[in-house]
Amino acid sequence: MNKDNLPKLNGFSLLLVDDDPAIIRSLGRSLRGLGATVRSAGSVKEAELALTNFRPDAVLSDLQLKDGEGLQLVSSYLSHVPNGHFYLITGHGSVKNAVESIKLGVKDYFQKPVDPIELAQRLINDLPLQEETKQQLAPYLLLQDPLMEHALCDLPQIANSLQAVLIQGESGTGKELIARAVHELSPLAEEAFVAINCGAIPETLLEDELFGHEKGAFTGAQKMRKGHFEQADGGTLFLDEIGEMPLTFQVRLLRVLEDGIIQRVGSEQSISLKVRIIAATHKNLEEAVTSGLFRQDLLYRLNILPIQLPPLRMRPADIQLLSTHFLKRSLLDMQRSPPWPTLTEESIALLVGYDWPGNVRELRNMMTRLAVRLPVEIKQVDSQWISGLLPQTSNTINSGRGIFIPTGKTLAEAELIMINAALSDSGGNRVEAAKILGMGERTLRRKLNKS
Repeated sequence: MNKDNLPKLNGFSLLLVDDDPAIIRSLGRSLRGLGATVRSAGSVKEAELALTNFRPDAVLSDLQLKDGEGLQLVSSYLSHVPNGHFYLITGHGSVKNAVESIKLGVKDYFQKPVDPIELAQRLINDLPLQEETKQQLAPYLLLQDPLMEHALCDLPQIANSLQAVLIQGESGTGKELIARAVHELSPLAEEAFVAINCGAIPETLLEDELFGHEKGAFTGAQKMRKGHFEQADGGTLFLDEIGEMPLTFQVRLLRVLEDGIIQRVGSEQSISLKVRIIAATHKNLEEAVTSGLFRQDLLYRLNILPIQLPPLRMRPADIQLLSTHFLKRSLLDMQRSPPWPTLTEESIALLVGYDWPGNVRELRNMMTRLAVRLPVEIKQVDSQWISGLLPQTSNTINSGRGIFIPTGKTLAEAELIMINAALSDSGGNRVEAAKILGMGERTLRRKLNKS
């Protein structure tokens, strides 16, 4: 299976409970390979101990353990994580026993051996964003893909905590938008939100930008100036691209975060501040720590509440939602009157099939270019318009890539996935797509009209 088509568990946390070290090792390795945070326990006692300081999104436990039953963990886990999901592995007990256990709070069961891909897909489907949370995020974010919903499922609670937040994700995934949403949903919403791009400021100016200066502190300092920390006092300071901050300055930042005290350049007076810190980066900071480019103690200080944003290419439902939204917004900015043109299924298939290295930012810019080029009289945006804007990439069939059909899909749904893949390969050309699928063009048209 193509690696790009594997389900992604970035942001998911899981406690795996089994007394078989081989299962712990193999299943744990597979789930970590899909991006999940996995902790393991070999007994009821070990699992109970783990749950005292670990609040996973889900628990996957064997039915029979060496010191009891996995069912003993259900009530304890759900008391700590009311919205959590408890899954049972059955190998020793009967299916009947496993089904009966659902009444006790078990979400479902898996029979040994557990397929990690099936489990991952189930986790993504079972842990959607709560409707109440969706409504809270609606003014700030548009999303409907299960992967993005899970990544942000705790956002209101994170916002309310006032602890430091570290947002990680590729460039263009909307890290500053998430940071602003955290601020707006927090008790500090009426206070200042100050943003600074750490990668855009020379090292020699960082101290002045963050901490400010006194009059006469250096040539040209004609008056006192407050830095970003003081400007954000009582509110939120967003440190974007924190991974770009020079190593020599990270020590100074860590001290300020620990003590809550700054000194302006040219002053010996200490100023106490109360600032909520949100940091963001497109880099893997753990790798940066290993490479000696980022301080481990600073990472610990920032990474109290982590948010991992999945790339747009892993969020097909959001690609469709956002492309329609950005197209309408661009047309509205151009003072075009409704009804606005809509994207055909072939066009959406092309958008979903593209990798989006620039993520949401790239999609927004592409929809802006599309809006500028569309004639006023056009009612539907067919695939030719989209293929003309997308970079020329190698054909999926010729490059040897495959397609991913999640388990649980009906035959009709699987067929539609294959049709969309063929349309993507053919640049939206129905005749070519029909040839790839081994069916007539009329048959293809009929199936598209039914979908």
